[in-house]
This record gives sequence, structure tokens and C-alpha cells, in this order.
Amino acid sequence: MAGQLKLVSRHETVYDASGKTLHVDHVRDVLLQTQPIRVIQYGIGAMGSNMVRLLQNKNAKIVGCIDIDPRKIGRDVGDVAALGKSLGVQVEYPPERVLDSTKADVVLHATTAFLNVAYPQIRSLIDRGLNVVTITQELFFPLTENREKARLLDEKAKEKGVRVLATGINPGFVMDVLPLLASSVCWDVNRVEVRRYVDFSPYGPDEMKHIGAGLSEDEFREGTKFGVIGHIGLKESCAFMAHSLGMQLDEMRQVKEPLLTRVPRKTSFVQIPPGKVYGFKQEVYGYRNGKNIITLRMIGLLDPRIQEDGIELGDYAILEGTPTVEVTVRREVSQKGGLATAAMAVNMVPHLLSAAPGLLTMKDILLPCFWSGKPS
Repeated sequence: MAGQLKLVSRHETVYDASGKTLHVDHVRDVLLQTQPIRVIQYGIGAMGSNMVRLLQNKNAKIVGCIDIDPRKIGRDVGDVAALGKSLGVQVEYPPERVLDSTKADVVLHATTAFLNVAYPQIRSLIDRGLNVVTITQELFFPLTENREKARLLDEKAKEKGVRVLATGINPGFVMDVLPLLASSVCWDVNRVEVRRYVDFSPYGPDEMKHIGAGLSEDEFREGTKFGVIGHIGLKESCAFMAHSLGMQLDEMRQVKEPLLTRVPRKTSFVQIPPGKVYGFKQEVYGYRNGKNIITLRMIGLLDPRIQEDGIELGDYAILEGTPTVEVTVRREVSQKGGLATAAMAVNMVPHLLSAAPGLLTMKDILLPCFWSGKPS
């Protein structure tokens, strides 16, 4: 990996793909890609397949693919991702069959929202000296019992000279990074409120479980007691914003409510009869000295219908301060979250590879932006 990819920046210390420090002084930022970035796709469900499709437009090459689904093992990655062409790489399992025989620069990891499941997978990648971009929501800004796992990943990544970044559309952009970017023009910020009304239809079976799709109201409420029902990552977004804005919180509260459909709903992965859960309303409140200073409100739906549901899809943020800033994102980001999630993961690859080793947050990398993928 050494010498394959490096970011050259004016008056900055930067790192090549092996973690070696380079001291340079150039007039402008230049991405030097002498050959395609070698990528292993770990998990090729709905999100992983989107990543594979997007990579076809980048200066990248898929060199391996891992998935536990027996219906995918042995098939060509291009077939599984519905590319309409063969890539000459088969989906394999167990992971060691790929990891012990394939040289790669980065792994795109898309298997689960939960860190207790993702931890051994990501740790095995770090142990082999592989950089990782993951969409594991609980790793975005680890809380409570996840902090120790995050510390261990950070420690091992620095030891191995590799980088790990958890990102996505939410957490990773609309309810945290975007409001933070908007705060750049403020003299002060006193309160933040973010609302998201989103179509979850493009997501796969793992996300359907989090939504509680098809459950009864009682089953949904029972699932919330164990933390497996509802969107994963909203508390992490709240804590990340509070940390980044210097808003020390005394307490965070989370509320989850089921949405029951009155008409049949259908996605690529599930069919829901009337009377069952087809979405959720979830809110996280951050308090300091008894005052609510951060509010995140999210409504996620399957097969949404504006007239039936009474909401308009979109993302809205307001930062009360000097000056007060309002941000509205309409149209397809809230409708095509699966595409946006994959885009965040793929577009962060060059940012990841130019960063210092360790477990990173979105604050630790260069300004997030679209990666054209064209060789310089």
C-alpha cells in the first residue's frame, strides 16, 4: 500500500496509505492516485450493493467481497449488486478466505448498526492492517458501554497505522454534520433543533428490524425496552453535536412511538398489512441545567404517502444564536437515503486515507465532499 495514495497539502503533515508521515509544502491540495484504490466490500446487502454500484464510477477496484448469506456466496459481485456485468470477484465466506489472501487499501463495511456485532469484524480488519469505512451507527460517536470497544479499536488502529471511520446519511450528515457546518457562521449557538421525515423503503432487512416493520404496537413497545427497535444513532448524533459545539449535556432522553398503517404498505423487502407498524416517531432531547438545548426529531416511514401520512419528506435544522441559521433539505435525500448512505461511505474513502491513523469521527477528516473518482 505504501506510496499508492497520498494527499499533498500546503503546510500540513499528511500520511500515505501505509501510515508513514510525509512533511510537504505545496501551493494547493492535490490527490495523487497512481493506480485504482483497492476495495474489499464487507456485506453486500442493500447498502453494500449501492456501494459496489457507486464504485464503478470511481478510480477504484473491488478486489474482494464478504457476505454471510448462503444465497450470495460463490456468485459474482456484479451479479449480486445487479450491475448487469461480471466483475470477476466472487462473494466469499468466512471472511478469512478474503482477508488472508487479498491485498487492499480500504474495506467498506456494511453489515450491522450495532457495535457489539461489528466490533469483532472491524477488529479483524484492523489486525490485518486494513483501513475501514463503516456504516455501523453505534460507532459514529460511541456512548456508554460502547466507549470501551471504541477505545480498543482506536488503540489498535494507531498501533497498526490504519484509520477507521463510521459515517452515513444519519448519523453522519443530515442531523449532525450539516447543522455543524451551518454553525460556522455563528457568533454563538444557544439551541439546536433538527427534524427529519424520511422514507426508509430502500433499506434492507436489518433496517426493517430496527423500524419494527410489520410488528403490532405491543411488540414494538416491547422491542424498544431492549434497544433493538427504533432508529440507531440518534443519541449518537445528539452527543456528537453537543461535543462539537461545546454544549455540555447533563442528560439525554429518548422517546420512541410506533406508527400503525391504515392501508397495506409494500417495499422490496417487506409487506405490511393494515394495523401493523410501518414506521416510527423518535425524539432525543439534550438538557443542560434542566433546559432543553438540543432536540432531534425523526419520523421514518415505509411506502410513504403524503396525503395519507400528513407529512412532507425532508430535513430541517434551526440553530438559534447570533445569527440564527435555518437549513432545509428537500426532495431526494430523504427519499433515497440508501443511495445517500452509500455515497457518504464511498466519498469518504480518499478523506479517510489522507487522515492520521486511529478511530476517527467526521470532525477529524477533511471537509466532506463529493469524490469525483477520476485519477489526477
